[in-house]
Amino acid sequence: MKNHLQKPILGCIADDFTGASDLASFLVNSGLRTLQLNRMQVDSDLELDGYDAIVIALKTRTVDAHTAVEKSLAALHWLQGLGCRKFYFKYCSTFDSTPDGNIGPVIDALLDSLELQSTIVCPALPVNGRTVYMGHLFVGDAPLNESSLKDHPLTPMKDSSVVRLIEAQGKGKAVNIPYYCIEGDEASLRQSLLDAAQKYRYIVLDTLSTTHLERIGRNVEAFTLITGGSGLATNLSSEFTKYGHVPNSSKIAARLPGGPTVILSGSCSTMTQLQVAQYKQKHPALYIDPFKLLNQTQTYKQILDWTVQNKSAAPLIYTTSTKEIVSKVQSEIGFEKSQTLLEGTLAKLARDCIQAGFKNIIVAGGETSGAVVKTLDIHALEIGQSVSPGVPILHSITPPIINLALKSGNFGDHTFFQTALEKLTCQ
Repeated sequence: MKNHLQKPILGCIADDFTGASDLASFLVNSGLRTLQLNRMQVDSDLELDGYDAIVIALKTRTVDAHTAVEKSLAALHWLQGLGCRKFYFKYCSTFDSTPDGNIGPVIDALLDSLELQSTIVCPALPVNGRTVYMGHLFVGDAPLNESSLKDHPLTPMKDSSVVRLIEAQGKGKAVNIPYYCIEGDEASLRQSLLDAAQKYRYIVLDTLSTTHLERIGRNVEAFTLITGGSGLATNLSSEFTKYGHVPNSSKIAARLPGGPTVILSGSCSTMTQLQVAQYKQKHPALYIDPFKLLNQTQTYKQILDWTVQNKSAAPLIYTTSTKEIVSKVQSEIGFEKSQTLLEGTLAKLARDCIQAGFKNIIVAGGETSGAVVKTLDIHALEIGQSVSPGVPILHSITPPIINLALKSGNFGDHTFFQTALEKLTCQ
């Protein structure tokens, strides 16, 4: 029996680049050989056979619903063309409670295109403190709308009820499967899911632990489309045995070319602020000031020259700021203008760092990661070992041949940048 399938079975659609690598890392750890693609048109010599799962990284987390639906359906149809038979829509565990959020519309569009009536909704990631209890999202002990993420600049969370949110965004009714059903007999859990699927469009699953995720993963075979955070991929490989797949828990061998590392931080999350503060205690760090950048008292050439001069010391270049500074920037410069300016500067810097001989890039922030990968025009990535849960080392298999670690803003502990640096340079 072969270790891996000739054609991929699982087709995944992620709404941002860090979410894609987050999901891919869980799939690899689950025993599925996984390829992350950053575009749907791939080089003719790129071999897709032999992978169990394909993850398409979109940049739709914060776009309007119409655009998100259009791009997600295009990804679905492309994955169907590859032969995929089961599908996974991955969104952030912080969800989105804005009235025009696109999670509900995308789920509806995927269900309609696949001619399905229902799906599961499971945004939890307990290993990073994201749980669902009685249908409500929590960060640690706090409901999400009372946590530090309630004022997220891109997806603010004003309600923690996933049931209410998905019903408001979508076009159907939702039901919550409570934690005691997840913990009960698995045959009963399977039947509860099947019964709910006959009456409801969205099945919101309580998830308090990784054990819950494992139990859920063993019992979603009836659903052609599943949706949630990356944690839902914790134990999907058991279903693949019916296709002749033998799970392989060994990670793909690292293919690190060596060489210097640069860290680019665009996230303004509380955790990233702590990570920046910790790292710059022992490493050179440069803050990009948007006001100075606009009035040319800080120029791009100065930033690049400084970065190259500190090449051997793994420099950190960051736009990460406090909530107060972010508010001031958005008020005086404008949200879209400031975002385009800062993301564009970091993405351009990534490109020029590669030309200057850097071989490893660590990026903090989903939107920043998307801008960097798009500017570098990297088409395909294999998944290496994890730096922390949900953040793997990525090895590009199309030019430029480099290693990346793409981190969502709130992921990792306060030593994340140092840990990532050590894993990139000490293998």
